[in-house]
Amino acid sequence: MSPCFVTGNGVNQCSRYYVSVERQLLKPELNSSLPAFQVLFGAYFVFNLEYNSALAATLEYVQRDLLLINPESGSKTGKGPKKGVNVCPRVITFLKRFSAFLFVPQM
Repeated sequence: MSPCFVTGNGVNQCSRYYVSVERQLLKPELNSSLPAFQVLFGAYFVFNLEYNSALAATLEYVQRDLLLINPESGSKTGKGPKKGVNVCPRVITFLKRFSAFLFVPQM
């Protein structure tokens, strides 16, 4: 079972967030979505879980590009990597296309 968000006041008026793994709350209450996401993301590593297949490419992007967690081998996407490939191919394609739009200041 994958970690998930649980909101305290409904989707439109979120002021309390909870993170659940296997129907167990990890932290009593979080007041913002960013710490809730940090706890959610950390749960995948602490409990050695594979990414939910519906979110695998997004979480792989967050892991590798935003957090710079790039292991030498293995992946949390749950799909066996193709020979010689450790990163989700959709993430590689996105990063290549996205890099064309990055602003690099001239010195």
